[in-house]
Amino acid sequence: MQSLTSSGFIAQGFKPRRSNWTSLRLLNIYRLALAAIFFAQGFVSQSPLFEIVHLTLYSWVSFAFLVLSIIWLVASWIERRGFQSQIALQIYSDSIIIILLMHACGGIASGLGMLLIIPVAVIGLLTQRSLAILFASLASIGLLAEYVYSVTNIVGYQGKSTQVGILGASLIATAFVTHNLMMRLRSSEQLVQQRERDVALLSALNQEIIENLQGGVLVLNPANRILHINQAALDLLHLGQEDSISLSKDSPRLLATLDAWRQNPEVATPYLPSETGIDNVQVSFRPLESHGQPNTLVFLNDVSSIRDSMQQAKLASLGHLTASIAHEIRNPLGAISYAAELLHENKDIDEPEQRMVEIINQHTLRINHIIEDILRLSRGSPTVRETIDLQTWLPRFVDDFCQSGLAEPDRVELELPEGPLEIEFDAGNLAQILTNLFTNACLHGIEDGQITIRVTREPQSRIRIEIADQGPGIDADIMDKIFEPFFTRSHQGSGLGLYIVAQLCELNDASISAQPNDDDGTSFVLGVSASSNPA
Repeated sequence: MQSLTSSGFIAQGFKPRRSNWTSLRLLNIYRLALAAIFFAQGFVSQSPLFEIVHLTLYSWVSFAFLVLSIIWLVASWIERRGFQSQIALQIYSDSIIIILLMHACGGIASGLGMLLIIPVAVIGLLTQRSLAILFASLASIGLLAEYVYSVTNIVGYQGKSTQVGILGASLIATAFVTHNLMMRLRSSEQLVQQRERDVALLSALNQEIIENLQGGVLVLNPANRILHINQAALDLLHLGQEDSISLSKDSPRLLATLDAWRQNPEVATPYLPSETGIDNVQVSFRPLESHGQPNTLVFLNDVSSIRDSMQQAKLASLGHLTASIAHEIRNPLGAISYAAELLHENKDIDEPEQRMVEIINQHTLRINHIIEDILRLSRGSPTVRETIDLQTWLPRFVDDFCQSGLAEPDRVELELPEGPLEIEFDAGNLAQILTNLFTNACLHGIEDGQITIRVTREPQSRIRIEIADQGPGIDADIMDKIFEPFFTRSHQGSGLGLYIVAQLCELNDASISAQPNDDDGTSFVLGVSASSNPA
């Protein structure tokens, strides 16, 4: 899944402020249109826009205005350097040309001096305040010079000094106001850009945190379509690529749990693996409102590590207990056994007393066997998982088991599907589990009955290993108790064999269950995850 990282983050749309060539080009287009209008009016005898007093001056100045407008427009498109120089020259030329055109049309009374406000406003928006005030001042001086010249040299001149003063003050005020306005706009723009960067950074940070969480996170819309899923969730649910996921097809158990939660959303207790049927995954839900849409946030937590920690703590406590048992029970048990052996060697005791001695020896051995099983469980070394190919490992195990004399080879039937069958498991633990289950099948099944080990593939990358015997089977009322410690139906057993099997399965993230089969016997089913890295 692609995600932004804080180290590689670039805020989209944010760039340092540069010279605004777009605004300058718009000004050039406006200038060209204005110059074209002025130039065209020179060919109209009675202009409807203004009265031309000095036609020759007007014609040459309007022509020069048109040529310069074309030059400035082309320069702003071709030459990408010297922004400040270009805009300064353009405003200088605009001021001079507009004042000359105003003079040719009768001076300040023509009203053309108002056109100076546009370039002054533009320079106030695009340049520094000092430069804007300088241009406004120069334009005001130019207006004043034109007024003095007209009053001195033109008889009956209609312009008034108050008009010149008001226009000059307006130009300077325009420079101040537009520059202050632009500074505020730029400040707001920088603030917005900073907020955009902060939001984008927080979004990237949240994305990075979610992607690196050990727990899985999903966001679902009301139609159960996945809006977001991190890599941990894909791994926990054994799913493929994000764009091809459908909960109804790929994880129906999660969807059923979600439907149950939606019927009672006040329940905040996480759903455990036993409730969801999803191996080693604890599921919890939270409502998530987004743009008025009631989405659902799903958290997936891998509880296998918690179980491992609990198992290690359990084994540590059991280790202390067995040490005490070995010290407190084995010593007096050895004395009892030794005394029983001495009594057994005495030829003077009667047959009933000999029977009592045999009972003492028998139960002494049973107690010693229980202690050995507990010590073996408490001293269990940490699991070292490796890739095991059942296609080659299981036949070898069956041969070794039969050669030990516990079962005849013709009693054991092995059924394997075609193709690779690789699992991640501790080889020693797997051998101990199957040895215990095979031994139980031999002891509690019918004599010379068939023992079948059947391997099948299941959905969600699971492999099912079934050990089935033929015989009396296990009563349904005790089926759920056989994996409890010290539970046994045999006077010879310790009641710890299946408990050890369940513990070893738990250490390897596997499941174990018992169920009746079609041969009136019992099938022990081992559920194991297939290897994620097949050779």
